Amino acid sequence: MLESVVALSIISVCLYIAIIIYAAIFTPKTSARFYYSFNKTNEVFFAMQLAQDSVSERYDTDNWEITDETQGGVKKITANYKDSLQSYPQKSFYIPNE
Repeated sequence: MLESVVALSIISVCLYIAIIIYAAIFTPKTSARFYYSFNKTNEVFFAMQLAQDSVSERYDTDNWEITDETQGGVKKITANYKDSLQSYPQKSFYIPNE
């Protein structure tokens, strides 16, 4: 009887450690969805660097919220993407104002 209790305790501890490791490795920042949204917001920034006029036409949908602010000699561009399921983290870029 004592041996089975010890064995079940060891199995429980091993399962607990495995779940803790699994939760630490597979966080939301390591998910494919995070990188997909991260790349989409970076794409907006690089498109604005190339041709700012076409960005408003291409990304002017209900899913995108792009704002420009001028703060001193720096222009702040904030890109926020959201779809029907969730809103992704917004990304801010700072470029020198010309």
